[in-house]
Order: sequence, then C-alpha cells, then structure tokens
Amino acid sequence: MITAIYDCRSKQEYIYRTNKIREIAGASKLLSNVYSILINETGLKINNTWKEDTINKKPFRKEEFLESGYDGTVIYEGGGNLYVLFKNQDTYVKANRAFSRLVLERTYSISIITAFVETTDDFNADRVNLYLQKEKSKKLGVHSVLCNVLPFTQTDRMSFMPLSAFDTKREVKITTEAELKRKAYDSLFSKDYRLSTENLDSLTEEKGKDSTLAVIYIDGNDMGNKIKKCTEGKNDYSECVMALREFSLRTNEYYVDRPISAIKKMLHSKNDAEADTIKKNYKKAHKYRLIVGGGDEITIICRGSDAMDIVKAYFNELSCTPELSPGIPNTSCAGIALFHSHAPFADVYKVAESCCEMGKKKSHEPGNNGNYIDFHYCHSGITNELDVIRDEQEADYTYRPYSLQDFNEYARIGRILHKIGRSNVKSLGDSAVKGISYYRFDIERVKSRNYPGFNALIDEYKNSDENKDREEKLMRIIYDVSVVYDLWFGGEDNVRDKD
Repeated sequence: MITAIYDCRSKQEYIYRTNKIREIAGASKLLSNVYSILINETGLKINNTWKEDTINKKPFRKEEFLESGYDGTVIYEGGGNLYVLFKNQDTYVKANRAFSRLVLERTYSISIITAFVETTDDFNADRVNLYLQKEKSKKLGVHSVLCNVLPFTQTDRMSFMPLSAFDTKREVKITTEAELKRKAYDSLFSKDYRLSTENLDSLTEEKGKDSTLAVIYIDGNDMGNKIKKCTEGKNDYSECVMALREFSLRTNEYYVDRPISAIKKMLHSKNDAEADTIKKNYKKAHKYRLIVGGGDEITIICRGSDAMDIVKAYFNELSCTPELSPGIPNTSCAGIALFHSHAPFADVYKVAESCCEMGKKKSHEPGNNGNYIDFHYCHSGITNELDVIRDEQEADYTYRPYSLQDFNEYARIGRILHKIGRSNVKSLGDSAVKGISYYRFDIERVKSRNYPGFNALIDEYKNSDENKDREEKLMRIIYDVSVVYDLWFGGEDNVRDKD
C-alpha cells in the first residue's frame, strides 16, 4: 500500500487572476470541487465515505480496505490537501494520468502537486515523510505556462494567456481559463445568487449615493500547531486518521459554518428592524456574498457599512466554539478592504489579505496569540502594497491592527464620538495627523461644547504613571474612527454640526 497526498499550487493566484467577480466565484468552486474529479471520474473505485464514517464513529482500518474491492480510499481532506490510500503504486500512477488530463480539460490551469510514501504502521512517521516528499515535488516539479503566445496573438492583460474563446452572452473574447471559470459559475450558482454576485452594485445601498463595499478576508491562526497536537502521542493509523478526520470536520464547522450562520442571523435581524424602509426600497436590504468558504478561511463581499458588524458577529460566534486542540484557543485574523463597487476586485482582495497578514504578524509576537482585525479604506487607485502605504503614510497616526478586545473598545469610542458630530470627528482626525499639540488644542475646543460622554472619555485616557501612552493610544484610535466614520459611526440620526 502507498499513502498519497494531493495539493494545488498557487490557489489564490488561480482564483484572483482576474477582476471579474463571476470568474473569481467560478474559480473558487472549481478549486473546491477539483478533488472530486480524482475520486469520481478517473475510472478507479475510490471510497469517499470518510465524512459519514467520522460522524458515525466508524473506525478506519487498513485491513478492511485491503479486503475491499476499492482501488483507493480517502483518508481525509483538510487544509487544502487530500490524503488517499492506494493499494499499490501502479494504481496511484494510473489515477494520476487520468486526473491530470481531466484537470486540464475542466480547469485549464489548476496545477496539482502530489507525492507518496510506502505505508507503514506509524502514521505520524508516514505523514512527516509525505510532507517532505511533497515539498520536493513543489520545488522540483515543472510549473510553466500552458500556452506560450506569439507576438501577434491577442492576450488577456492580467494573465497574459491567449484570448482563445468567445463569450457569446457578453460578446467578448476571453481565455480558455476564463471560459471554464464562467461555465462553472453559471452551472454551480443559482440564478438568484448570480444576479447579486455578478453585479456588485446590487450589494450597495444606492449607486451614486453610497456605493462602498467591503471585502472581508478571515483566516484561522496556528492551524499547523493545532493539527500536530491532535495526533500527539498517537501512531496507529486507525487512531490518527480518526483524529484528523474529526479535526477537519470540526474546523469547517467552527471557522466557516457556525460563523456564517451567525452572520446571516445578524443581517436578518437588521433587515427585520428596518422592514418598513426595505419594503419601500428593497436596495436598502442588508446582504452579503460568500466568495470563498472552507477549512479555516472565508472571503465575503458585503456593504461597507455592514463590515464591522459582520466581523463582530464572526468573532462572537468563534469565541463560543470548543477548542480544536486542548489548551489552544480558536482564533483568527480578519482583514477588511473598503472600496467603491467599480474598483478592481483582485487588487482590493490583495489589500484585504494584506490587512489579515498585518494581524497575523501581530499575533505571532510573544504573548499575542489572539484574534486581530485590520482594515484599510481604498479611497482611490491602489498604487502600492499595504505595508508600504502603512509605513509611509499612516504609521505615525493609526493604531491598526487591533486585537479583538481593542477593536471592541474602538467601536465603543466610535459610538461616543458619534455624539460630537461629523465635522468635529474629522477635525480631530486631521489634528492627529498634524501632531500632538494640534490634537490637544482641538480636544479642548471640543470639550468646551460638553458633548455627552466625550469629556469622560478624554479623562479616561489621560496618561498615568503606569501607562504613559494612553493619550497617544486614544489619538490614534480617533484617527482610525475618522477614516471610516461615515461608514461605521455616522448616520441620519447624527448630531448636526453647530459650530
């Protein structure tokens, strides 16, 4: 017997090699279904009842597989990898030949990495060797563009692939990859979903008035260590496989299924509260679109004004989930990119991913293994990487990324600042950029108006002997509030400026 692993190279690049939302959604679906091609369509009999077996507490036994009529059996799928036990190497090679051809036909450019080891009685030793072999395949395997182009060939401006197909619906030339992504999108999504996903304007409150959307990218923390711990002290195949199967199912439940349900419930409550307004204008309804969701990772598009509530609903639910690994809390990092509906989506996604990475860096610092949230408002063209923008333009003013505790505090401060009016918040944000002396002067000006809660907030954040940076922390938080004030803290009931 041999134990094999399958992985896809450059998944994010495949999904976001385009700014067309229907191609992005189609690519995500193709990737999520790619292993089903190997399991169901290669002409081999591969058992794929691992989820049902796990739910039913049916143990995994190699001996039972050898006595069955199957050519292979799925050990489990998780973390973007598929683990399969084959009866022999010839069967593995035969499966790969058929799989490679079908992947080319169905997806055009998804690149599969695979490796195998001879199966022993020590699962953890096999898994370590398997990962080593996979890394060799990844580094030494050939990865090239499938079709080079001639000087006179029309090419796609983002992927540089030849325009070899024609979309008759939209009357445009497209690449073979784009054609397959669009077909997947049309076949895998319902009509209602397509109407709202394809046209991002349908997610906005009102085009021309508020067309700000958000891409929210959330990724789990410390998953490698959690996986390692779930098989710690175990070597037997049956025991280890059952532990990993349970881990995989729980990961998807805790990091995707339950948080998404909580988000739906929260938005449903918002719509119920605003039922009369929505009845008069259906565009006012709060909605979202899940672009990627699996394992410990989700990508959501929503109205910009809903982004904060969606992230809070996600983390509120995640905090209620049992620990995947004893002693290690379930934590994630979230990146929010706010943008106008016609901005290049792939570029916006990169900003959201970079925001998430900012949080990851913070969470990797000693003693900081927790939930982190970062956000960025893409006001105009995206011309630089986020870390460059942050270092050169905002490093002296922002408090981002926020721990979950600080993000809740940020939301509380935003609600207090809501009472002082938009012009005062914007003025305080501008004074924070000018320097501490300008900021202090402006604080005194606003304090003289005696807005509810504001003076108490300033007193709360006075420097103390224990913490000499409290004033600066508040100044940075106020700047961050001013950046997204209109989206998250403004509103029709806002205090009118009387200055």
